[in-house]
Amino acid sequence: MNNKQRKVGLAGEKAACIFLENLGYEILDTNYQCLFGEIDIIARDQGTIVIVEVRARTSQVFGGPEESITDRKAQRLRRLALDYLKTVSGRDISCRIDLIAVNLSKVNYSVEKVNHIRGILAG
Repeated sequence: MNNKQRKVGLAGEKAACIFLENLGYEILDTNYQCLFGEIDIIARDQGTIVIVEVRARTSQVFGGPEESITDRKAQRLRRLALDYLKTVSGRDISCRIDLIAVNLSKVNYSVEKVNHIRGILAG
């Protein structure tokens, strides 16, 4: 990952955390790592654990951030969620996977738009 990608990713995750907190979510963890990869944000929405994938873009040339979840990424997100629930939660608890798509300015990475899609993966 190059420096620009890192800055875009960090700006997107920060914007997503602020957005979720403004909705009343409790941020439990960020950049949670396990054998299967990394969860960008783990939050609690009332009694539900929310695994949040953050996608940030400064351009729509290759499509919007909402379009970047491939089947492979969806499978990984499911595995990550299950691993987190088994490892950290240790019990059955309501969980869902959300996507936060962040469009940023090319100039200073300021937030132009945030789109929150709840429950992106059914089943």
